[in-house]
Formats: sequence, C-alpha cells, structure tokens
Amino acid sequence: MLDATPITLTKTEAWQEHISYGDVVSFRFPVAEAGDDAPLKARPCLILDIEEKKGVRYALLAYGTTSRRKANTGYEIHVRTSFACAAVGLDAPTRFVGARRILVPLSHSGFVIHPGLGAPVLGRLEGDEFERMNEVRARIFAMADIRAERKVWTLRKRTRKFLNTYTVEPRRLSRARPAPQELRQLDLPLPTVAQPKRR
Repeated sequence: MLDATPITLTKTEAWQEHISYGDVVSFRFPVAEAGDDAPLKARPCLILDIEEKKGVRYALLAYGTTSRRKANTGYEIHVRTSFACAAVGLDAPTRFVGARRILVPLSHSGFVIHPGLGAPVLGRLEGDEFERMNEVRARIFAMADIRAERKVWTLRKRTRKFLNTYTVEPRRLSRARPAPQELRQLDLPLPTVAQPKRR
C-alpha cells in the first residue's frame, strides 16, 4: 500500500527553492549580548519576506524568543497555544519580534540544518498567527516606503539648495572689435610720377 503522506518541500534538501514568508526556521541569530567569542544559539526565526538580488535569494528573518522580558519588543507575532506551537514546530510559546530582523542569503551558514531532513525549516504559521504576521509585514513595508520617499525628497531639497547657491548671469554677446589701425587695409591712391619734358 502506498504511503499517502504529503511531502513538505520546505523540509527537504530543496528547501531554498520552496521556502516562503510564514515559514519558521532554525537560525543562529546574532545578538550583541552573546559577545564576540561566544557561540551563537540556534533559535526559531520567522521568515517575513523572500527577496532576490542579482540572482541570489535572501530571507528577512524576525528574531524569535521565549522570554517575556520587554528587552525585545515591536511588531510582535505571538504563538501561544499548544496547537499553534505544534504546527510551527515549537516546544514552548514563542514571540517573533519584527522590529528585530536581519536580511541574510539562503546560503548563510547561520541556518541550522536538521540532519534527518536536510533543511532548517521547523514549521509554518497558520490561522490567526499568519494573519497577524501579514499585518506586521504591511506595517514594515509601509515604513520602508515612507523612508524611501523621504530619502528622495531630501535629495531633491539638497539639489535645489546647491543650485540656488550659484547665480547664473546672462552673458551679452560682444560686438566684433575693429582691427588695429596698423592692421587695416589702406585704400590710398597711388602716387603720380612726374614725366620728363621733351625738348
């Protein structure tokens, strides 16, 4: 009898080709408090977006934590219920902090590959958690658009200010000056030579 269990492509060695926003991966997220020499802890991170630049795919990851402290807040997606945790592959309630995010290529060594799967994907958000993630994504992208427009406006303002510091005066075309007196061509009558008188 054939096994009808569906295959999740994100949990195979081809995960880089099928991964998408809403997937949760195991990643060694860099933290300042860990120090330079301390090994980074593998933690669940939420993929907020997938970008492609010059043929290379990048993932925008949101920091995941089980801590309830207020050190990491802003644009949060909470996964609280046991059902939601099981779908995402989490052992405990977790919150993903959209305000603390990082953009990395999918080939980054920080992804922790599960030996039995060949992929770092733990699970995927569903239901209310997925909808909450879409709200967070919309806010992040809106703020990015505002910053981009502000950058263009600032550049235009600086350009206008730069141009206004210089006064461009119209230049009058000068008439051709006459040549010096010694260079002028003189049109004088030829001198007359006196003829000798015949005897």
